[in-house]
Amino acid sequence: MKRATVLAVWLVATVTACDHTATFAPRSYTPNGPFGSGPALRLTYNPGTDLFPTWLPGGAGILYTAERVDRVDHDHCFAFLPSGGGTISRYACATTAANDSIDVFEGAAVAPAPDGRIAYVRASSRRLPAKPIVPQVQGLVVAPLADPSNAIELRSLPYMAPSGRPHQGISHIGWLSPTKLVYLGEGVTYPRPCSGCGPDTVRTGIEITTLDFSGATPVLAIVPGTDSASSVAVGGTGDTIYFSRNGDSRVYRYTFSSGQTDTIHDFAATGIARDVGVSAGRLVAIVGGDVRYVVDTVLGASQVDRGGEIHVVTLSSGAETVIGDSTTFFRRPAFSPGGTRVVAELWTLGRGDLWLLDVP
Repeated sequence: MKRATVLAVWLVATVTACDHTATFAPRSYTPNGPFGSGPALRLTYNPGTDLFPTWLPGGAGILYTAERVDRVDHDHCFAFLPSGGGTISRYACATTAANDSIDVFEGAAVAPAPDGRIAYVRASSRRLPAKPIVPQVQGLVVAPLADPSNAIELRSLPYMAPSGRPHQGISHIGWLSPTKLVYLGEGVTYPRPCSGCGPDTVRTGIEITTLDFSGATPVLAIVPGTDSASSVAVGGTGDTIYFSRNGDSRVYRYTFSSGQTDTIHDFAATGIARDVGVSAGRLVAIVGGDVRYVVDTVLGASQVDRGGEIHVVTLSSGAETVIGDSTTFFRRPAFSPGGTRVVAELWTLGRGDLWLLDVP
């Protein structure tokens, strides 16, 4: 297929936004289009950016952060989508109508059924006369899934961690128990690629943190041996987590009861592993692609990540399946509860849409 024909196919798929059920076959459409061993379905056609997908309990649907370009404030709200794609069933925003601030809900972690709660990062900044680079108010909150805006703040950002290191960001939130969360504490910088360029946002993992909110005052603790972690996911029980490290091709497992860390899988020359997830005996991770880990003498370590391949590993055998290739830039894959499907961000021209891929 010639490149002009390929481009025409992709443009038709892009402008027919009402057709949310058309499936792309596993072939090369564009350098940033779907390509893999399983069917790929584009879930969102937002002119804005759609990020941080996760599954509702039992695979009943998909929850993600959607930029509301239909509102003048461009709030980033939670959107609820059927598990197989289709029309958004509802939005959950900080306000019902636009105002003079930009409010952001992101990084949702839904508690296992039948808990009915959600943990996420909530941020707010004024939008007039100009939006500041750094959020003015930001924190980790817990709320009912039925009403995410009715939240209780557990920890404001930024803060000084028990390790003595500042955490400016939080990502990869997970539930260890009904009163204990685990997440990645991050450093956030805003470098400018050139003298006339706008600032970029670079989030780099520092360490994995737990937050126990069983008492009146939430208690933070650093998971031993997780310095320079880049992602974290809860295993089959709250006693086990899986994590990756900046600049590292390996995925690790930490067991709280024994305090032991072991290596689960090494992607070796394929590249840096990050954005790990675990479900039904399978591991998913983003590997290789457009990622760069550097250590600056002034700014310190940073990992700039613009996406990569989706790799799925059967933990019992170590067998790998690749969904996507080196020209397809996915981020933040999330397994369905049965481990048979993955929803992920696919980045094209600086913005993200969500895609659903079958796992062979």
